[in-house]
Amino acid sequence: MDAYDAIEEGTLEEFKEALTENPDFDWKHFFFSVFKNEDLTARVEIANWMLDHGADPTRVKPSEKINILHVMFGKRKHDYIGEAKLLQRFLDGGADINLKAPKWNVPIRTMLDNYGLSDKELGPFYDVIFSYPGIDWDIIVGKPSGHPMSLRELVDRAAERRPDLHRRMHDYLQHGPSPRPEFN
Repeated sequence: MDAYDAIEEGTLEEFKEALTENPDFDWKHFFFSVFKNEDLTARVEIANWMLDHGADPTRVKPSEKINILHVMFGKRKHDYIGEAKLLQRFLDGGADINLKAPKWNVPIRTMLDNYGLSDKELGPFYDVIFSYPGIDWDIIVGKPSGHPMSLRELVDRAAERRPDLHRRMHDYLQHGPSPRPEFN
């Protein structure tokens, strides 16, 4: 298996073996591709290995102007606990929760628009997101009926579908960030 294929469909061991066989492969350039890996354990292990070895969570894909958070939140299948730990590492490393991409909008909007995600299952992601200061709830994320709509207004409109997101946003707005989650 070559290194690129190992990122997308291999295990951590297969990925490391492929790198040994091809030491000139610039895997950092393919950091976002780890979320194509459907083996959730391998996805988390490879992403952690990449972060441990210098992958840059602040990277923005030039063609789409997206970051790793857009890619993560656009996926339908997750290891919510394992990926919450990754999310924390991404944010600690400087991934921009407010980065507005032309097609994907801001990462929270990407998550909100992903109907394959359950509000209940997103709890570990919310624990991480709402522990970080600086979420821009006033950023304009759309113009339904020609009127600008902020992220706050969008989450308010989605309250029935995403009640936990809605409640946590209002707690965040009233009290600031929640305590940082501790993972084993």
